[in-house]
Amino acid sequence: MTTADLDGLRGRLYEAYASQHAGRGGGEATGLVFRRDIRPLLPPPEAGPVVDLGCGRGELVRLLQAEGFDAEGIDISPEQVALAHAAGVTRVREGDFRTVLAAHPAHYVAITATDLLEHLTKPEVLGTFDDVAAALAPGGVFVGRVPNAVSPLGGHIQAGDFTHQTSFTARSIRQLAAAAGFESAIVHSSPPVAHGLASGARVIVWQVVSACYRIALAAETGMLRGHIVTQNLTFVARKGGGTDRPTGR
Repeated sequence: MTTADLDGLRGRLYEAYASQHAGRGGGEATGLVFRRDIRPLLPPPEAGPVVDLGCGRGELVRLLQAEGFDAEGIDISPEQVALAHAAGVTRVREGDFRTVLAAHPAHYVAITATDLLEHLTKPEVLGTFDDVAAALAPGGVFVGRVPNAVSPLGGHIQAGDFTHQTSFTARSIRQLAAAAGFESAIVHSSPPVAHGLASGARVIVWQVVSACYRIALAAETGMLRGHIVTQNLTFVARKGGGTDRPTGR
C-alpha cells in the first residue's frame, strides 16, 4: 500500500468514523476503565497539563477534567470532534496530534493515547513515541492502551476495525519505549471490569479461562510468569529527568 493509498483509506473511513464504526455509546465502560487502568498511572492533577491523543468524542478528556486535570484532546475525525463539542467537551480540536506535540516541547506532564497506536504503521508508531517523549516534561508519563497480539482472542480487536495497522505485545511496547529514550515502561493487563452481578460472573469466568491460556504459554515458552493474555494492554512509559513519583498500582 502506498502512502497515497493509506491517506485515502484513512480520509474516507475517519470522516464518518463514529456513525460507521465507533458508535456513540460506551461512556460508562470508559469511566470504569479510566478509574481502574488509567487514573492510577497519572501524576496529581496539579502537576500540569495533559493531552489525550486520538480522543474521539472526548470521553477521557471529560473524565480527566472532572478529576481536576488541565486536559485537552485532539482527534483527526471531524465527526468525533463535533460529537465531543455537542456533549459539552469544548477542549477537543480536530487535527494531527503530531503538530500539537511538536508545538509543545517538554510541556505536558502526561500524554494519553487509548486505542490510537494500532491505527498507525510501524514507522508512525515509533515516530509517535519519539514525538511524545519530546513533548513530555521531565518525569512525565505516556499512558496508552493497545491491542495485545499475544491474546488468543486478539484478532477480535485488531481485525475489528479496518483502519488498524499494528498490534503489540508487552515486549514490543518496552522495545519502543527504550528506542524513544523513555526511562522505563510498565505493561498491565486489561481484564473485564466487575461492576455488578453479570460482569462479576464474567470476571470469574475470564480468570479461569485466562489461567488456562497462561499455562499453555508457559508450557510452550518455558517462561512461568509475565504472560498477558487480555485482548488489550495498558502501558505507562516514564520520561527520565524528573523528581521520583510512584507510578502504577
